[in-house]
Amino acid sequence: MSTKHSKKGHLEAAASHHEQAARYHRAASRLFEGGHDFAHAAHEALIAHGHTLHAIDQAHDAGAHSTSAPPPVTPAPTGAGATSEAAAKHHAAAAELHDQAAQHMRHAVKLFDQDRSAVGHDAQLALSLALRALSHGNEAARLFVKLAAGETS
Repeated sequence: MSTKHSKKGHLEAAASHHEQAARYHRAASRLFEGGHDFAHAAHEALIAHGHTLHAIDQAHDAGAHSTSAPPPVTPAPTGAGATSEAAAKHHAAAAELHDQAAQHMRHAVKLFDQDRSAVGHDAQLALSLALRALSHGNEAARLFVKLAAGETS
């Protein structure tokens, strides 16, 4: 992909990747809620993770994120051990956060030619949400590994 995007194009691409990540996290959540086909759920989660990383990269390529971004928020431990329901909840939370991040990126694109300060603000909010979504995805992956280990024991 050697195509050079404009800053606005990078923001649009970031929003699109957030939307894709939300879709795949929702699919993983549904599969975990069903309590079966964990391999398919993990595949959907892996694709969501890739879209998350692409969204963050696109926003960075747009120069929309400063180096003073807030650290990712780690979700509180579930306390109930590794269950498919807990993994489903983390994927559902990640999907919601990606939806919000996409909305902020779309808003940034809309304001791009009028108010660069607002663009930066929306992009920072989107990054914060993306990092929280990434953290939820990581927690769901950790639970999946525990679930998979339990199945093979």
